Amino acid sequence: GLISRDTKDLYQLAGISHLLAISGTHVLFLAIILAGLAVLLCNWRYPQLYRHIPRWQLRWWVMVSAALIYALFTGFDVPAARTAWMLIVIGLVRLTLVPISTMRVLLALAVMMAWFNPYVLWQAGYWLSFVAVALLLRYDAASESQSAVRQTREQPLIAATSLSVTDLVNTLGAVFWRVFKLQCWLFIALLPITLLLFGKVSLWGLVVNIFAIGLFGWVIVPLNLLAGLLYIVVPTAADVIWSLVSALVALLHQVLTSLTAPTAMDGAWLYTPVTTGLLLIAFLALLPWLLPRGVISRWLTLPPLALLMMSVYAKQQHTVLTPTLYVLPTGDRQLSAALLQYPMTHGEKTTTQENYVSWLFLTDHRLKGSRRTPSHLSALQLSKTLMQQLRTLSVDQLDGIVVQSSMPSTMGRKSKNSQKKAPQYHRDLMLPMTVMHISQHLPTHHYWQAGHYDRLAELSVANTPSAAIITPQPCEQGKHWQLDNQALSVQAVTGWREIDDAKVWDCALSIDSDQPIKVVRYDASKPLQPVPMTYQSLTADTDLGATGHSRLLLDVATHEYGWQMASLLCDADPSFMSAPPTIGQTTWLSHSQSAVPTTVLRRYGVTQLGTYDDKPLAAAQTMSLPPQTHR
Repeated sequence: GLISRDTKDLYQLAGISHLLAISGTHVLFLAIILAGLAVLLCNWRYPQLYRHIPRWQLRWWVMVSAALIYALFTGFDVPAARTAWMLIVIGLVRLTLVPISTMRVLLALAVMMAWFNPYVLWQAGYWLSFVAVALLLRYDAASESQSAVRQTREQPLIAATSLSVTDLVNTLGAVFWRVFKLQCWLFIALLPITLLLFGKVSLWGLVVNIFAIGLFGWVIVPLNLLAGLLYIVVPTAADVIWSLVSALVALLHQVLTSLTAPTAMDGAWLYTPVTTGLLLIAFLALLPWLLPRGVISRWLTLPPLALLMMSVYAKQQHTVLTPTLYVLPTGDRQLSAALLQYPMTHGEKTTTQENYVSWLFLTDHRLKGSRRTPSHLSALQLSKTLMQQLRTLSVDQLDGIVVQSSMPSTMGRKSKNSQKKAPQYHRDLMLPMTVMHISQHLPTHHYWQAGHYDRLAELSVANTPSAAIITPQPCEQGKHWQLDNQALSVQAVTGWREIDDAKVWDCALSIDSDQPIKVVRYDASKPLQPVPMTYQSLTADTDLGATGHSRLLLDVATHEYGWQMASLLCDADPSFMSAPPTIGQTTWLSHSQSAVPTTVLRRYGVTQLGTYDDKPLAAAQTMSLPPQTHR
């Protein structure tokens, strides 16, 4: 609970976020250390105790006690509880001399835990914990047999020679090679279930885990526990140990920060939502390696492995079948992000030369002014979150990014009160900086920015090279983009930055399509199976516009002046805010705090209304038809 959000994100990007959780390995290390100390103490002071109890039973009782206490303090979380029960059962099996293998004990314990608490089946820790231990047991059995053969062959040579520096280097190299092979084995074997549970996997984890697991398990955690015990007796010594641990952790964070830098993270994640079919194919590929050698030829791994690679590649090439607007979670209810994906048909062309059009829309719905509550997110955090979601949706480049929230004209200008205005300066700059970070990784062909951006190119954006600063274009009333065949168009309907009032600079958008645009909410667990948007129906005919042209309006009104200005233009030209006869469905997407009046909804002929924060819009309550909530 005391770990900051930045640290959690850092460990997640590095693929070692499992080290922040209660781990069965940590429990086991603690039990091993305490059991070793108990045996040393007994050898020194009470060796006659071994007349009544064998040494292994002494270690067993100490390890079981430590594991149960540890599990008790962690609320018997699945990994800690699994370790404690495994220690008890394995000890009982050895005590009773019952010929039961450890793998069967592990399987029986998994079934028993699921029987007494079926909810553990929905926990990722349950599956990862038991599957990882099963793979470790399988790997350990194969390694022991190979080591026994190797020791038998090398025993005469070892007895005849003395230990030298070369032998020590060779031994350390052999240990490192075994650790590396073990990590590769776990990474490949756990890859299907990791993708099934999380839909992504960090390729950096294969490298980072090699040294991070050992550093945490054998150095940081034992030193931390030792300092906790010494603090009761010698607080000064405990402070020295904690200072050393803090220095080690700080050094590790510096290494992780350099490894997870934006330039190094390109292609470091594999985003492939895994279905049950892919999991079955992966199991068939691993089956010859899980069974004893000779039962099934390991050459039979090649056909399912080739099929798995083709299936993963097909899923990476995400095909958009219908126009879809994904509402992306940002972690801040006042910040909204939406991705439009429009499938291309024969003869249509865009600057990206992809099979679909992609536009990203960013909005800050907070009221303008110095008294507004700032966001807890930074531009780098928001860009990493959005990049992860875009990669999951197989977006390799963007036709355009639109920041609908305006920038004030004083951005970047020096003044006497520049230090006092620094917090406001950074708040207004967050979304443009997010665009800069995203454009470093995804080619972006258009960047529309509401408000004044004249000095945006002159700003020194932290960690953003000048080559990555793309040229913004004004997002103001009349700004227009469309396909060659006019099947899709994006047009700004509000935004007047020539007026000296920031309340009318925000840029609302109208997206016209020859097909209905489906609005859904992005689901990280099932990116390709999003959640339908919840609408407030403003018409009795819910099937209106099921086919044919449709219009989607993205509202950003933080003040009523913007739509009042649009209403004045509509009075002069009634066709400005009226729906064309070919438009069958008009969808309004806004924030629940939007300042849009009811008259604007009527003039546009809005048929259904949704909000980014999934709360009712006040303007819809006064419409002639009572709103009906439906999906």
